[in-house]
Amino acid sequence: MKSYDVVIIGGGVLGGAIAFYLAKRGVENILLLERNSIAHGNSSLAAGLLTRGRFKPALIPMVLETYQAIHEVEAVTGRSLHVHRTGCMYAAVSPEHQKNLRELAAISTDNGLKVEWLDTTTASHLLPWMRLPRDTSVVFMPEDGYVDGYTLTSGYIKAAHTLGVQVRENTVVTAIIRRGDQIIGVKTDNEEIHANIVIDAAGVWAGLLAHEIGIGLPMAPIRSHYWITEPHALFSPEQPFVILPDARAYARPETNRLLFGFRERESASVHPFDLPDSMNGFTFKKDSQGWETLMEGAPDMSLYFPLIEQIQISSYVRGLSNYTPDGNFVLGEYPGLRGFIAATGCAGAGIAMSGGIARLITDLVTGQPPYVDPAPHQIDRFGKVDPMSYEFIQSCADARAGKVTG
Repeated sequence: MKSYDVVIIGGGVLGGAIAFYLAKRGVENILLLERNSIAHGNSSLAAGLLTRGRFKPALIPMVLETYQAIHEVEAVTGRSLHVHRTGCMYAAVSPEHQKNLRELAAISTDNGLKVEWLDTTTASHLLPWMRLPRDTSVVFMPEDGYVDGYTLTSGYIKAAHTLGVQVRENTVVTAIIRRGDQIIGVKTDNEEIHANIVIDAAGVWAGLLAHEIGIGLPMAPIRSHYWITEPHALFSPEQPFVILPDARAYARPETNRLLFGFRERESASVHPFDLPDSMNGFTFKKDSQGWETLMEGAPDMSLYFPLIEQIQISSYVRGLSNYTPDGNFVLGEYPGLRGFIAATGCAGAGIAMSGGIARLITDLVTGQPPYVDPAPHQIDRFGKVDPMSYEFIQSCADARAGKVTG
């Protein structure tokens, strides 16, 4: 049986980021296992918004850590990750969302982020495709950007490999091996591998592996999706991305096209037992091509984006993210079980939080004081849960439906 200090399950953005952080912290003998190819799953399907502004102040250092991680990955690999630093605009119309926007701006300013208030004329100049009512409140955060999820994930893993991490693609982890109160390794489709620590960063499949060893991770696979328009003269890659809480929507440039997404009022979920081995060709039982959601969200979106009523849609992209009932993550050890660490439940923020999550997990692995408080993300914060129950899955779907920021 081959032996490693750390085995990481999952070659997505979190597994890759953790591998990189462990290696640069000096941890040796690390093996990363991916069932398909690197960044094959949902990491490559994300919109990739790196929004610094957060209503939960404790999350801001985690996003900032991702920006730092990007800089370090580029230095290690000698390759740009092509972060589009266009800035992020928030536009709020209703009194409730204007109040929320003032709160977000205050939190952001208090945490040292650059915040600018814009009038509607200036905002419309920055985004000529967007129409805004005169009484709209607009905040601009000029240092924000977005990144392609596949590029970021590949960068993390290339940097980790450069620092000595072993990476195996097309290797399916069939089980985590538990002996009493100790995790001792993993089984793959053709061997057993010993490990002092196993990090479950298997994305939406992470809960299945944990469930088989008696751990209920408090999360469920919920659909995330967006649309991309045909090219149009009003779209430009230099334009900022925008959050529109009144429309429950966001939009960003995709070269000379527009990528936009909605938070539908009833999110589609997938029972963990029904998860496919690959997202390729997977369809949802409900609203399989997203047309119902598009029709639901288009009227509100048209108030800001009139062109939606006539422009052609060139692409529809959908994937799965693990959502939790409270919007926090699922990170760290499980009480009473040694050698197991979860790194999942990213609630749709895996790209933006990847560096921050990786640093926190690395602190836990190396026994360093955590740089942020891990308590909000502890596995057992809800007590014992049954993540396979439809009632719990629905609570996670409701959390995604209630999300109105990027």
